[in-house]
Amino acid sequence: YQRRVHGDALIALWLNAMEALFSGGSANAFAIRQALESIGTFDEAVKNLSIIHLIAPSYLILGGSGPDEGAVITRDRQSARDVWPLAPTDGRWFLVETNYDHWEPPPKDDDRRDPAIAFLNATGRARLNANAIVSLMHTPPVLNGMTVYTTLMCPRTGFINTTLPWGTYQHH
Repeated sequence: YQRRVHGDALIALWLNAMEALFSGGSANAFAIRQALESIGTFDEAVKNLSIIHLIAPSYLILGGSGPDEGAVITRDRQSARDVWPLAPTDGRWFLVETNYDHWEPPPKDDDRRDPAIAFLNATGRARLNANAIVSLMHTPPVLNGMTVYTTLMCPRTGFINTTLPWGTYQHH
C-alpha cells in the first residue's frame, strides 16, 4: 500500500475520505468483512474483492480453505489492477507480497521480497510450516522498522497467530 499511494499520508487520508463521501467507495475493512461473511467460495471472494469499489488502493491477500487457493489482488479504488493466483503446476506454490507491485522490481532501500523468496525456496513446500514462516517474518530484512504486526491464519483449521513487537497472541 505504501507505494500504491504516493506522497504524504495526510493527502492519502484526504483522498480516501473524498472517495468515500463522493464516489460511494466502501471502506476496505468493511468490504473484506462483508465478503468473508457472505460469499461462499474462494473464487467468488476473489471476483467480488476484485470489482467492489473501495476507498483506498491496497493489496488484498486471500487464502482459501481448499488446496492451492491463494491470491494477491492489487487494488486501485475502482477495481483490481492485477490478480496474482497461486499456480503450483507452474512452480508458483507461494506468493510474496511486500507492499510493492509484484511485477515491478523491489526498491533497493526496501527489498524484503528477494530474501523472502530465497528463504521459501530453500525451505521447500514439504518442510514449510507455521514456525518456519514466523522465523522468516522475524528475520531482517523481512522484519524491518515499519513492521507493526505479523499474522498467520489458516482458514481450513481456524488457526490464527499474531506476533507483535512485544509478544505473541495465539488463538486456536
